[in-house]
Amino acid sequence: MSLPGDAPNAKQRVIAFAGIVAIVGVAVLLLWVGGVLGNQGGGAGIEDVLILDTPPADGRGELPVGSQNGQLAPNFEISDYNGTRHQLTDFRGQAVYVNFWATWCGPCLFEMPDIAELQDEFGDDLVVIAVNRRESLAAARAYFEDLPRLDGSKGVSFAVDGMDPDETLWDEYRAIAMPSSYFVDPDGVISAVGHGLISLEQMRTAVNQSLART
Repeated sequence: MSLPGDAPNAKQRVIAFAGIVAIVGVAVLLLWVGGVLGNQGGGAGIEDVLILDTPPADGRGELPVGSQNGQLAPNFEISDYNGTRHQLTDFRGQAVYVNFWATWCGPCLFEMPDIAELQDEFGDDLVVIAVNRRESLAAARAYFEDLPRLDGSKGVSFAVDGMDPDETLWDEYRAIAMPSSYFVDPDGVISAVGHGLISLEQMRTAVNQSLART
């Protein structure tokens, strides 16, 4: 039995909800400032990304290093899930797709199966470096293992399943949305940039353009 006045009216509910949101927001901010949140990236054997000197592109003249179309992609060294280190310049001679993602990124959930399909299509001509942004190794690995693919199977893996524990690479590439995509041609020059969700057809076009610029 409910008595008159027992249940809060709509206005009271809105005020109460707003209060809860404010309290939670302040708590999250305090945890972030205190270093409790935002520093759980990586795991055992995972080192921070190193930004390295970027060698010039053979026969392409003097190009600036940067994250925009037509610039030399900044060279870096990154840990994969097993702790093995990879440099971007290890893959000169192949098209490279650097993709920033996270488990909390809704568009990444839709984009990742397309990236796996793209890798299958291009084979050895394409290297995908999937860069997890500031999350734990366990979370990133479990996400890849459970992710449904376009053919109905489950699980994805790329040439480099990379970890960016402190967002060094994210900051260097000046990414502004999630996911963010950088297509690098075989000479190491950025040929296309995408911020936010892009389609498989857009990815395919970007890779073909990268390969054609050699």
